[in-house]
Amino acid sequence: MVRLTCLLAFSMCLLTGLLSGCSEPCNGHIESTVLYFKEGPNHQGQLVYANIDNKRDLGVKQTLMREDKEFGTFGNVVIIQDPQSKFKGRRSICFDTFTTQKPPADASLDEERIPRLVLP
Repeated sequence: MVRLTCLLAFSMCLLTGLLSGCSEPCNGHIESTVLYFKEGPNHQGQLVYANIDNKRDLGVKQTLMREDKEFGTFGNVVIIQDPQSKFKGRRSICFDTFTTQKPPADASLDEERIPRLVLP
């Protein structure tokens, strides 16, 4: 019985450690949830479509389309430009500072209103 209790306690510690190791650190006051990624302009890096969780005036309400199907409507959508793909595979991105950029001339009409952010 003691062995079983020790084994269960060890298993729970191991599982808890593995699960907490999968969460990304939040290094900023502005928190966002990654919705999906697209290849960046000229095949350089990626564009991160994210929904801002705690700064309501930063993004815009937008219905996003993906592969000609409705992906969903989100309340605070931004596009984060990520030319080095440093956010690849992330589920969330936290930050404090950013600059905004105008959409490129070839941006699709349904994405013109979405703020484009560049993070340091």
